[in-house]
Amino acid sequence: MRVLPPPPTPREEVADEWHGERVIDPYRWLEDTDSERTRAWTEAQNARTRAVLDALPQRRHFSARLRE
Repeated sequence: MRVLPPPPTPREEVADEWHGERVIDPYRWLEDTDSERTRAWTEAQNARTRAVLDALPQRRHFSARLRE
């Protein structure tokens, strides 16, 4: 089974200070669900996941059982 590579997930330097501690969140950009960039990343992840799940030989069996 050929698995698509994961989409690139850039890290960005974003930091906040919480209770005197510096907290770094390099993936904060993913929290912006209205962003075209986040939507494109999510769609790429979904396509990768769908390709893996669709290739599973047991998929039809389990899918049918879930519909019972």
